[in-house]
Amino acid sequence: MNGFFQESFMPIWNAGGALMYPLVALAMLIFFTGVEMIVYLNNLKGKQASDKTIEDWVNDPSHANGEIRSMIEYGRDALPHQRDVINRFSEVRNEHLSRVDRRRIMLAVFVGAAPLTGLLGTVIGMLSTFKGLAISTGGQTVNMVADGISEALITTQFGLVIAIPGYVMLMIIEKRQNALDTLITRLEACVARKARQIS
Repeated sequence: MNGFFQESFMPIWNAGGALMYPLVALAMLIFFTGVEMIVYLNNLKGKQASDKTIEDWVNDPSHANGEIRSMIEYGRDALPHQRDVINRFSEVRNEHLSRVDRRRIMLAVFVGAAPLTGLLGTVIGMLSTFKGLAISTGGQTVNMVADGISEALITTQFGLVIAIPGYVMLMIIEKRQNALDTLITRLEACVARKARQIS
């Protein structure tokens, strides 16, 4: 395993130059931020709940789990005042969706920075290539040109390899965020309907 690492990975790492370090840091930030948000949204179960299930949850919040139960109980505490119910669900929406929005924007910045950092490596590699051509002293020129081209291609490739899964995670997060927003709206409508019936 160690021999494979030394023979296969280290030459690529060395050829990529100094920009491999910020690219790895970006990869870690993208992975941990994306996974954290997907897990957070996944823990908010009930996104595919039927109208009958939601009505059952509102009538008896103990049938719901975790955060959804807390949302319903917080909204029901405002009964029978419909306006207070709406205000409470606005607070719930702001608490959960604002957090997701902030992290999603941060993730989008990291994902956008990855290919740009790779592009910077391309520019640096091409400058090394032109420098090698300008010096033009036999065998040394070939080595400098080869090193410059390697750096240019590897950093660009690594930047794209980081960014593509990041874009996929962004789409998953956005889809689950929209589903959560829809769920909160459905809970709000059901509790508000109950408030009208009581009053």
